[in-house]
Amino acid sequence: MNKFQWQEGLLQKIAALCEIFPAVIRNRWQDRLKYNSEKITAYEGSSLVTEDIFWRSVYEVFPGGYEPLILKVKDPAKLKADMIASREQENLEPGTEPVKITRWMNSADTAAAIPQGKKILAVNSSKRTGGNTDVIIDELVRACKDNGSAVEKFYLGDLKIKPCTGCRACRKGDVRTICTVKDDMTEFMYDKIYSMDGFIMGFPIYTARENGIMANFMDRWDCLSNPYLTRKMPGLKKGLVVCSWMWPNQIAYDNIVENMVILLRLHGVETKDVLVITGTRGKKHGKGVVKNHPDILHTTYQAGEDFLRAL
Repeated sequence: MNKFQWQEGLLQKIAALCEIFPAVIRNRWQDRLKYNSEKITAYEGSSLVTEDIFWRSVYEVFPGGYEPLILKVKDPAKLKADMIASREQENLEPGTEPVKITRWMNSADTAAAIPQGKKILAVNSSKRTGGNTDVIIDELVRACKDNGSAVEKFYLGDLKIKPCTGCRACRKGDVRTICTVKDDMTEFMYDKIYSMDGFIMGFPIYTARENGIMANFMDRWDCLSNPYLTRKMPGLKKGLVVCSWMWPNQIAYDNIVENMVILLRLHGVETKDVLVITGTRGKKHGKGVVKNHPDILHTTYQAGEDFLRAL
C-alpha cells in the first residue's frame, strides 16, 4: 500500500504534464515525477505530497527546456505573457534586448600571468556568420590574440567533414590517418586538434540539442579514443564551450551543454569555462544582437583572458 498521500489535483497535473509524450514513454515520465515527489516528501519527514513539493519535483525531473510545457499546466497566464514578450522582443531598440550571458567558471586567478605563444583552435558550428555564437567566439579570439596567443578559427559548416561510417577500424588497430574516412578531418583537422594548447568551440541550440554540424564533428572525435593509436593525445587539452539559444531561460539547455563537456573530457579536453548566451531573439536588427551589449562583450573578453591563464 502506498504510504504517501497526494494533495488533491496533483495526480491530474502529472497526467496533464505528460499528455504531450507518446504513449510508449508516457508512463516512464509519470513514474519519474511520482517517485521524485515522494522521495522529496520522505526526505522532509512527511507523508503528504504538497503542491510545493510537486512543482519542485517537476523542475528537478524535467530539463529546463521543458519550461513552456510546465507553465502550460502550472501558470498558463505567465506562459502567454512570456510568449508575447518573446515575439515583441523583435521591436526592442538595439541594446535593450533581454540577452544574458552566464559563465560557469566558479572563480579565476586574475593575478596569474597569462602565458604567451599558446596555440588556440576555435571552431563554430553555426552557419550564421556574424550571429550570436560567432560574435562571442570572435571576442574570445580577440582576447587570445591580444594576449600573445596564435589562433586559428574555422566554420565547421564550410569544411568537408563526412559522417562517421561506424566501420570501427579505430577499435581494431592502429590507423595511420587516425580515421579511415578521407576528408578535412583526416587532411588537417586532427593535426590541429593534436597540436592545440586550447580549444574554443561554439554551437547554437535550435532543436533541444547541439546543432547537427557540431554533432557530426564530435562523432568524428571518437577515433581519438582508439587504444591502438600510436599518436596519443599529449595530456589533457583545455577547452572553453560557447552555446547560445533564443529562449530567455538561462538554464533551459544546461543538460545539453553538460553532455558536451563530458564528451570533450572523454576525448582529451578538460573544459575550464562555459559561456551560455540566452534570449537572443532580435532579427529586426540583423544577426548577432549580442553585439549590442557591451557588458556581455566585456565579460566574454575577460573569460578569454581567464581561459589563457588556465592553460
